[in-house]
Amino acid sequence: MNKKERLNVIKDLVVRYPIDTQEEMVLRLHEVGINATQATVSRDIKELGIVKVPASGKGYIYGLPKTGSSKMKAKNVLDIASMDKMIHLNLVPGSTAVVKRQILERFKDHLFSIITDDDSILIIVKEESYLPQIEQTIKVW
Repeated sequence: MNKKERLNVIKDLVVRYPIDTQEEMVLRLHEVGINATQATVSRDIKELGIVKVPASGKGYIYGLPKTGSSKMKAKNVLDIASMDKMIHLNLVPGSTAVVKRQILERFKDHLFSIITDDDSILIIVKEESYLPQIEQTIKVW
């Protein structure tokens, strides 16, 4: 089985089952005849933009973005504030990994550092002159 097929199976499993750990995903893949390691599943989850979402009775489970990546970013960014060489984003809990990846893909050369937790991102730029461009781009996502 090639990577594209495995990614499609992972998306299907996330929709069909309340999976809450990568280890459980490895077991589900094994049940359908796909041998994958936890490290492979971790990379696949990042590539697919799968995030943890609240689930009744099970804490957080894996879920697929409900819209395209640009719409998903806009839906997840709740507030933007900037100061000096920094931009702070408040996000929907559990969505920072996907938004961070998009920021890195778009602005990697302009960033000094990017720090995330479950519901916020702190972006530190190399030059203060980059700040308006990055902030404006995120606002129109």
